[in-house]
Amino acid sequence: METTRPLPISNACPPTCYVGLDLGGTRIKAGLLDPSCKVLTRQIDPTPTDSRPDVVVKVMNELAHRMVEEAGLEWDSVGGVGIGVPGLIDSRTGIVRACVNLKGWKDVGLRELAGKAMGRPVVVDNDANAAAFGEYSFALKRNAGLHHLALVTLGTGVGSGIVLNRRVFHGGGGLAGEVGHMIVEPGGHLCPCGQQGCLERYASATALVRQATELMAAGKRSKLERYLEDGSLSSRIIFDEAKAGDWLSQRLVEDLAGYLAVACINLCRVIDLQAIVIGGGVANAGDLLMDPLRRAFTEQNWGIAGGIKPNLNATELKNEAGFVGAAALAMAETGEGMFGSFL
Repeated sequence: METTRPLPISNACPPTCYVGLDLGGTRIKAGLLDPSCKVLTRQIDPTPTDSRPDVVVKVMNELAHRMVEEAGLEWDSVGGVGIGVPGLIDSRTGIVRACVNLKGWKDVGLRELAGKAMGRPVVVDNDANAAAFGEYSFALKRNAGLHHLALVTLGTGVGSGIVLNRRVFHGGGGLAGEVGHMIVEPGGHLCPCGQQGCLERYASATALVRQATELMAAGKRSKLERYLEDGSLSSRIIFDEAKAGDWLSQRLVEDLAGYLAVACINLCRVIDLQAIVIGGGVANAGDLLMDPLRRAFTEQNWGIAGGIKPNLNATELKNEAGFVGAAALAMAETGEGMFGSFL
């Protein structure tokens, strides 16, 4: 009598959800995604003040289980867990080589620690790479032909991540995608990284405030002066005043957009991107930033390709890109869900 071999559990009962964790110095943002990368539930917990790896993993495990329970699912339905961590990460081994936001984190085998605690496959990557993959997974739903995307986040500094051929691009030493340290002004302002003229010194929230302060100190008159005097000057105020018509604020925004356009164009010349997403706090300015950015990009971009250029948009996932991307990375690692058709 012929017997049939039972199907593996993974095939008979495919995973129904994936956990994404965005580990920060003060908060852990988390989300539970279905196989189409739809967010089923989301939560935020404070990062424990005792930042020992085992303590942090315990908190992440409890947070993940709480989300699964809230969604009315069983832990057995979790196909994998993705964790985004700020710092230098060996994504192949899941080892956190360095993490400046978490005291004592050096050469931490996070994938092994979390895997043992959660009993599920775990993927670990840099938080900016995870966010880039989150933006990619979101954009992929609308454009199945999307293969190459970059995320550039403008905040206190400039962060970034690159997806090439539908995978996060890490480079030879895991340091690929440091767009914030692309030199856009040779011989320019000294960057803490040791280089001069890095994008981060010209297109971040910090740079915007510094440049405004320097121009007013040199005698340029502006509505920004009153904010400088009371110590409340910020990038948000500069964008607000630019919208209200302040000439200096408008100039600062145009300059920022010009430098950012140069960086985006350089990325396209090397990688031939299909999409560039702008995120971070500065991106909250919306069209006030995106309009001059698109204009500067168009003015400086080459015409040899017959007008072919990438989609250049502000993030739609915003602060959720990190945990969405972390969960999507876990999904892509298993070849399940929306990523099963091309990995």
